[in-house]
Amino acid sequence: MKRNYILTIALLGLFFFAACDKNDSYMTRLEDERNARSEYLKKNGITEENLLNEGVYYQELYTPEDADNKSKKVEIGDEVVFYYTSYFLDGRVFQSNVISGKFEPLTVRISNTFTGYRIRKGVVSGTVISGWPPALLKMSEGTKALVVIPSSRARVGYGAVPSYTTLVSEIEVEEVRKNN
Repeated sequence: MKRNYILTIALLGLFFFAACDKNDSYMTRLEDERNARSEYLKKNGITEENLLNEGVYYQELYTPEDADNKSKKVEIGDEVVFYYTSYFLDGRVFQSNVISGKFEPLTVRISNTFTGYRIRKGVVSGTVISGWPPALLKMSEGTKALVVIPSSRARVGYGAVPSYTTLVSEIEVEEVRKNN
């Protein structure tokens, strides 16, 4: 009986390893994601100077003239009202509150460097992509930026977003509501 158990386990292990193609391994998929992200960054002139915490890249596209006004800069505890379009590295849009004109902006309360909570009608309604808060903390009212977010800091692996997928978001801050 014990011999049959060991033989069954050995056969299952052999079957598992035979079924796992090298291309499906965790490390290979992460490496493929890193390579695709590196190509995108190079193609778009985004350098290591644009690197924030945990692999999130931030590139300012537009800064208002009065960006030095500290009262309009995003800080932890603030609510940030912004428009965004998020897409894959190949340019396919998967989520946006801006398509053919501006719709309802998203309001997010920044809790810490990687946590932001959606606010709808004054009530918390879930978290946002953890790559957004570090970028938002670099922004002021009126700032527009491109944010490149590795899968480790994005919500991937469900819905329209496959696992091991780097996401890109264009974010424009409309308003900063200071935490009093």
